[in-house]
Amino acid sequence: MVKTTVYLDGDLKADLVRASALTGRSQADLVRDGIEQVVAQHLRVRPRMKATATGATVLDRIDELMSGFGQ
Repeated sequence: MVKTTVYLDGDLKADLVRASALTGRSQADLVRDGIEQVVAQHLRVRPRMKATATGATVLDRIDELMSGFGQ
């Protein structure tokens, strides 16, 4: 492991102390767990959507779709 420093505001530090006491886990362990979750969320591969057009497009059908509109 590599040592690093993280600055927390007073409220977050107090919450971390409470969470550590409630879970019996060290503050460092909780911080590592939180960082792992955030990193995993941001680095996960998101599926790309494949758009394919088949048949008539909206622009091809604009007159049909707009007939009666505003009457």
